[in-house]
Amino acid sequence: MANLKISLRILALVLTAGVLAAVASQPTAANSSVGAMSAPLAQSTPTPRATVTSTPRPTATPRPTVTAVPRATATIALPPGITVQPISKTTSIKSYKTMVTMRLDGQSAGRVAKGEFNAEVQTDAAARRQSIGIAGNLVPVLLGRYLQGIPVSGLTVYLMDGKPYVVAQALILKVCAVPGAPIAGLDQLSSGLSAEVLLSQLTGSNKIYGTLVGNEMVNGIQTKRYRLDTKTINALAKRSGATAELKSGDVWIATQGDYIVRLVVEGAGNLAANAGVDFTGNANITLNVSDLNKVPSFQLPGQCNNPMRLPG
Repeated sequence: MANLKISLRILALVLTAGVLAAVASQPTAANSSVGAMSAPLAQSTPTPRATVTSTPRPTATPRPTVTAVPRATATIALPPGITVQPISKTTSIKSYKTMVTMRLDGQSAGRVAKGEFNAEVQTDAAARRQSIGIAGNLVPVLLGRYLQGIPVSGLTVYLMDGKPYVVAQALILKVCAVPGAPIAGLDQLSSGLSAEVLLSQLTGSNKIYGTLVGNEMVNGIQTKRYRLDTKTINALAKRSGATAELKSGDVWIATQGDYIVRLVVEGAGNLAANAGVDFTGNANITLNVSDLNKVPSFQLPGQCNNPMRLPG
């Protein structure tokens, strides 16, 4: 917002007027008969001139000095946090799968958005390959602005040695394309499908806050289960300007590696900043990490042998 600057100038002009008056009287001599004594000429007394006194200029009153009072920064008493790490930091894990299910009930770009939005991410870090598959009845609703009105029911992004391929399923037609530039929103969507990124956007750090529930085996991985401290997390989120609020949630953290194996949360608000999708309403999100070191099979469809070339 442009700042509007208004400059006001006040000009004071004081005028002093003097009046000069001179009164002169010239009497006429009376003529008498011969031999009579002539009366002396009466002289008039001059009226003194009025003295002109200049009015002094008013002294300007100095403006009071305004001292800006700094806003108080709200402090939050934080309980001991649990540090989490990205799974990519665990060098013993070369490949894994992440499954995300979002059950949504709200609106997206003015349209009703009620149903599921699912994503499956397979990562082979050693081979620099990844696939991001997106499905569910809410795909055309949540990603409509990226799909240019095409009725896409499924979308898969392949990253093969750093080269992207986008495969879209529209009715009975399957299309493979090579983007000439990064697709707006998909990079954000990919990072938003990481549990630690999702939570760090709420807490502003690599720590989460909760109470230990117990030890559990999840997806073949030994974990510690924590009940999330929604009060602390929401206070941190509000301070950082988050647009969503956490209602409840549990998180399972790997005993070795401190990465998130499972996350189940329920919240409400605008998820654009957290999940990369334009949605406002109630959301139930479940995330699972599995298939550790099971090398995924990346098979590009035949359409990618002669893909469409999208402009940059």
